[in-house]
Amino acid sequence: MGINIKELEELAGNGDVGAIFELGKAYFEGNGVEANFEKARGYFEVAAERGSQISNYYLGKMYYNGNGVATNHLKAKEYFEKSASADNVFSTYYLGKLYYWGDGVEKDYNKANEYKNSILNKPLYTNQNAGLQEFYSVTDFEGLTKDFVDELQNKVLSEYKGLYGKE
Repeated sequence: MGINIKELEELAGNGDVGAIFELGKAYFEGNGVEANFEKARGYFEVAAERGSQISNYYLGKMYYNGNGVATNHLKAKEYFEKSASADNVFSTYYLGKLYYWGDGVEKDYNKANEYKNSILNKPLYTNQNAGLQEFYSVTDFEGLTKDFVDELQNKVLSEYKGLYGKE
């Protein structure tokens, strides 16, 4: 069963933050509507202003990858920090990656490892991060090749998609 866009629009019109986020996600992924990063960003910005930390993650991802906006790693970092402060493991991953590669920030392997360890050393989402935590437990940012870091990113994105019912 697909997403009911009309119902989400009605709920969003009544101020439902979850519906506003879900509309942003629908436009981001092209789920039930034609993908439109500009509309997605608009919904994510409104939801983030109203407290949706997962919206901050998506905004960070948009600026990190240049989805409908100019790539801006510094702006991505700001959004990832907001989301990571609410224990979003994926934002924490991206922060580690930013510092590992020096994307928009000064390259800092210690800080990259701090983000990695922050995921390992605290309780995370129950039953949602077992694969990610296991993968991280055998991963060290220092000395990794770009291919290996890309493999790590693909694993994180795969875990994320698994959490939210995507293939």
